[in-house]
Amino acid sequence: MHRLMNWLLPEWAQPNHPLLQYELAQARGSGSRIGLNLQLLLLSLLIGGSALLYAAAMRSPQSAANITGVFWRSIYYPTLVLQAITLVVAFAHGAAAVGGERSRKTWDHLRVTEFGAGVALRARWVGILFRLRAPILLILLIRLFLAAGIVYDLTAFGGLYAAMLGARATPPLPWRLDLLLIALAVLANMLLPLAAIATVSALGILVSVAVKERVYAAIIQILVVAAQLVASLAGALVIVQTIGRDAPGAGDWSYALFFGYTAFGDWGLLLAQLGSLGEIWHRVPNGANIVLGLMFVLVALGAAADGAMWLAGRLAESRG
Repeated sequence: MHRLMNWLLPEWAQPNHPLLQYELAQARGSGSRIGLNLQLLLLSLLIGGSALLYAAAMRSPQSAANITGVFWRSIYYPTLVLQAITLVVAFAHGAAAVGGERSRKTWDHLRVTEFGAGVALRARWVGILFRLRAPILLILLIRLFLAAGIVYDLTAFGGLYAAMLGARATPPLPWRLDLLLIALAVLANMLLPLAAIATVSALGILVSVAVKERVYAAIIQILVVAAQLVASLAGALVIVQTIGRDAPGAGDWSYALFFGYTAFGDWGLLLAQLGSLGEIWHRVPNGANIVLGLMFVLVALGAAADGAMWLAGRLAESRG
């Protein structure tokens, strides 16, 4: 397994690389395992407490029988808040990466190493993700529970639940395509958070390299964070009204709304429960294709993150 990882990973991402070891040591600090456990415990208590309060406030006799639906509705908004905070912190860490090294007069030493500025920045990128391992791990655990709920729900109605959702889709889905799209939805839900956080961290590093004045970098951070929060909040409010129990069928415009929100607003969390997924398939014309679009978004986010890191490396080598 170790040899396979060394073969698959680029040289700068291998555990024995000096710059990566330096960044991970900086990220670990002292008592890393205890700190990680405490972060996970605190975040779990906050998310769990918020979910319990929301479930108690929104309890209804009609939804009591659907265990997975109750869990998804209860955990949705607390998870959304956790994701937004993680996104903000990831961008802030990235935007402050080079500025901190410049203030400590260590950036030039890192930049002129035999590995080059690009490799130093990529090691710093991994270090940011390592620092955020507690919220990232909790986000993935929540989505893993939701994926287990999807598997449980698929056994409902004699195993015909997926076929029923496909039959109600607009337009109806061909035989077995419903299961494939559900599997892709689960895959997208697990990968989108990682891709989004990695891309935002890379963009933050690019800002840190391109904008030397820390005041201007801070202004850019505020604008980006405000735009992301406003877009997520506005999208959530509109979608709640669109898929409400008494809401009319959504129009053609709703495809762009749901696609944009699931891709960049809640990172596919809206598709993480079969009831919500089936509602989107039913109300949104060609809504089942949103899952296919999310796979292209994953590729685009990966390319954007890699491109941002490449451009940051070139700027660091030419401008310092």
